[in-house]
Amino acid sequence: MSLALFILLSIAHALPVLAQDLELDLPEESGPAVVQPAQPPPGKPEAAAPKEKEPAAEEEREAPQEAPQVQYERRPAKDLLSDISNRLLNVLSGDNGTNRTAVIGRFQVSGEYRERRDGSFQLENVERLDLPLGDRLIFRADVPFRGIDPQASGSTSVSGLGDVSARLGGQIWTRPAFTAFLDTQVVFPTASDPNLGRGKYLVAPELTFSIPIQALNTVFLPAVQQTVSIGGDPSRKDVNTTKMGLEFTTTWANNLWWTTMEPGLYVDWNQKGKTAMNLEFEVGRRLGDHFRAWCRPAVGLWGNGVPGAYDWFTQVGIRYMF
Repeated sequence: MSLALFILLSIAHALPVLAQDLELDLPEESGPAVVQPAQPPPGKPEAAAPKEKEPAAEEEREAPQEAPQVQYERRPAKDLLSDISNRLLNVLSGDNGTNRTAVIGRFQVSGEYRERRDGSFQLENVERLDLPLGDRLIFRADVPFRGIDPQASGSTSVSGLGDVSARLGGQIWTRPAFTAFLDTQVVFPTASDPNLGRGKYLVAPELTFSIPIQALNTVFLPAVQQTVSIGGDPSRKDVNTTKMGLEFTTTWANNLWWTTMEPGLYVDWNQKGKTAMNLEFEVGRRLGDHFRAWCRPAVGLWGNGVPGAYDWFTQVGIRYMF
C-alpha cells in the first residue's frame, strides 16, 4: 500500500516538468521572435506608400528641356558680344571724326596743297562745322578759302573766298552691323573770283554705308555721290558727275591712332562717261578727349579734264569733337 502511494506521488510531481519541456520544443514557438509591423492608430487610415517614378519616363520628360536651355545660353551671348563689338567700332570711328555716318558735332580746320593735272597748283583752307540736329540728323557747313597759281606765262595767281556749301543728312537705317546714311549737299557760287569756284549751283545727294569688320578692327564705308548743276552762270560748264568711294578705316593702339585708305572713282557724264581715279590715305591721332589731328596724302592714278581729278595733294588738319 505504501509502495503504491509513493509511486503515484512521484508520477504526479514529474508530469508538469514533462509538459513544460514538450511546450518549448513546439515548431511554431521556436526560432527568433517575429517583428510585427506597426499598426496605425485606430480611426486614421494607413498612408499609401509613394510610388517610385519610372526611370525611362523621367528621362523622356527631362531630355527635351535640356537641349533648348543650352542653346539659349550660348547663342544669344555670342550675338550680344558681336553687337557690342560692332557698336564699339562705329562709336570709335565716329568719335575720331572718320565715320561719315556718325551724328556727332565737330569744328575743324584743314589746309591742303594740290597739284592739278593742268599744271596749276592750289592752296586751300577749309573751316567746317558739323552740328547734330537730334539723334539722327546732322547739318554741315564748309567755308573754303583758296589760292590758285596757274603756273602759266601771262597769268596771275588769285586768292579769296571759294564756293560755300551746306549739307543736311541723317541715318535712315541703323543696326550694329550696318548703318545707312543719306545726305544732300548744296554748293553755292560764292567764289570771289571765277577761277576759285565753278560758278554754278550744285546739288549732290550721297548715300553712305557703315559696315564694321571685327576681324580687322576696321570700318568699311562704301559711298556713292551724284553731283549735278541746276543753275548759275550760263557761260560756265555744266556739271554731271558720279563719285564712288570705298573707304577702309582701321584703329590702332587702343584707338590712339587710325589709318584710312580710300580709292575713289569719278565718272563725268558730260564727257561720255570719261573716268578718273584717285587713291587717298590718312594717318590720324587722338590728342586727348576732344582734339584730333591728321595728315592725308593722295595721288591721282588717271583722268585728265575730269572734275575731281588731280596729280597729287597733301592735307593736314585738326578738329575739335563735341
